[in-house]
Amino acid sequence: MKLHEIVDSLIELSTEEMPEEARKSLDDAIDNIVSSMTELQLQNIVEESFGKMVGEEEEIQAIKSMMEGNIAIA
Repeated sequence: MKLHEIVDSLIELSTEEMPEEARKSLDDAIDNIVSSMTELQLQNIVEESFGKMVGEEEEIQAIKSMMEGNIAIA
């Protein structure tokens, strides 16, 4: 299983109904994995995830701009 598949699976799992303590632990695990990734790994995950989604080109460009630091994230 590739790294982006693991992250996608964890995020998908986090949308399931579960006790709050379990959700907090899962969120902490996702944060830990993502925070230890390099910028290139994060970029690859986002690109692969968006490549699977059917979306507008403008949305993809907006995400890429955010990743490149051209748009501030609140």
